[in-house]
Amino acid sequence: MLKKIATTLLCTASAGALCAQNVELRSPDGFISVEGEIVGFNGIMLSVETSVGIVSVPAGQVVCFGAGCNEAIANDNFDLAAGNFLAIGVGQSEEAALRPAPQPAAAPRNTSDNFAVSFDAPAYQTIYRTLADAFANANPDGITADLAGSGDLNLQDASGQQTAVISTAAVGAPSDLSIEAVSLQTRAPAQFDGPIDWARTGRLDYQMLGLQAFAVVVNPQVDIDFLTMEQLASIYAGEITNWAEVGGPDQKILPLQQPLNSQLRNELVKLVMNPFGKNIASNVLTMADETGMASSVNQFPGSISIVGVDSAGNNTIVPVAGSCGHPVTPARFNIVSGDYPLVRPIMASFDRTPSTTLLTALFDFASTDAVQALLADEGLISHRVVEQGVTEKNARLNQLLSADLDAVERSAGARMFQALFEAQRLSATVTGGPASGPEGAWNRAKLQALAAAVADDSYAGREIMFVGFGSSESGSQIALDASQEAAEETAAAFSAMAGDVIDANGLSLASFGFGSVAPATCYDGQVRGDTHTRVEIWYR
Repeated sequence: MLKKIATTLLCTASAGALCAQNVELRSPDGFISVEGEIVGFNGIMLSVETSVGIVSVPAGQVVCFGAGCNEAIANDNFDLAAGNFLAIGVGQSEEAALRPAPQPAAAPRNTSDNFAVSFDAPAYQTIYRTLADAFANANPDGITADLAGSGDLNLQDASGQQTAVISTAAVGAPSDLSIEAVSLQTRAPAQFDGPIDWARTGRLDYQMLGLQAFAVVVNPQVDIDFLTMEQLASIYAGEITNWAEVGGPDQKILPLQQPLNSQLRNELVKLVMNPFGKNIASNVLTMADETGMASSVNQFPGSISIVGVDSAGNNTIVPVAGSCGHPVTPARFNIVSGDYPLVRPIMASFDRTPSTTLLTALFDFASTDAVQALLADEGLISHRVVEQGVTEKNARLNQLLSADLDAVERSAGARMFQALFEAQRLSATVTGGPASGPEGAWNRAKLQALAAAVADDSYAGREIMFVGFGSSESGSQIALDASQEAAEETAAAFSAMAGDVIDANGLSLASFGFGSVAPATCYDGQVRGDTHTRVEIWYR
């Protein structure tokens, strides 16, 4: 899917003015190949005006070709020096600089993987088998896939230089890879410096297959607007015992749960309790099955339960908020976009990094429309791209008219209203800046789904907008700057992943940053820091 982005820039200045010289930026592995005019540099990312909009690439990872390289350095407009580039292509003619970029280096010869896969729940084995079946039938990218009767999946690339075997681990036996629900709420170390890293890597420690989500249901007599994630954990830990403590009626709280070692309880612990270092209290009422638990909430005064979205039925559902107190309902768009905090991504989690790219190809295949449709039949929520309703978009923009904003935010809010008034939001939403392994897996799957969506004829000629939001303990200006940078970096990652789609469907890319104005959700990334960003995708 890698294709060079070419640009033709027209000079619109007076007849006596000189046009700025174009450059071509190429990485040694051929993954990055961008041509255009240098228009900015922030010390790390280089902004280039191309035919698809402004694209940002890491200067230290590219060789700069063309007369514009030395021109940009000599003019000193961006505090850019030769040492900021990986190298400058000395002695390259303009024709040489415009030759097709070199292809990525071939994978090491005769590399192989032998992985045993385990499953956190029986349903996840079915999900994995569905993916393996689909991959074996499709043989994408020339990969030969043979699914044996024993369940072993044998993979070989087109060159025959990479092979892999994935076998099913016996219950209780060691494994190298597990299929499990992964929390995006906990803290985790940075695995990727920015979007270009999780977009281009050939071997990953996490990859996403699909989605599930929890719903919080309460007795109809419990009148409460929303609960935060921390309040939920405290209720199940027995630390909050009366609804009056969280803005509800003066009534004792009766939390319900499923039995020890059940899938639902295990995931409740992982996604709700562990991020706050809490344990479920011993006196929480245990019920045998999820359906009975959901129906019992209507019968037991003061009761609350956390169940799968599909099991919530007609119960009273309470919106959930993260640390910023912004409540979000478990509507499908909110789940697929990740705006809703109680999302349960189902991921392949590797205990060791694969030597080949074959496992990456297998689990990338899970994000295709065809496989997402199959996995939806197995109970997952498809993360195929969906559009937000116009009513929800308008409600968000109307908040800007009455919001209490500082000077920086007022300016950003005005620009946001103007930019998004005639645009429509898509569900693909990613973490900006440094990312953990699970966040990188989420982001990669979301942009793959985006590429599949905007390849459709209905998006032909559209502008795809990368819209950054964020929060910072250092103030609104820092949040604004970080959100703009995150949007530019994500646009660059998408250019690298889906250059052929952009070119074939006549798409243009644009990036915007609006800081902490009108958040759709709280922006608490897994990587520690005082500034966190997310990038939404819109189009017009």
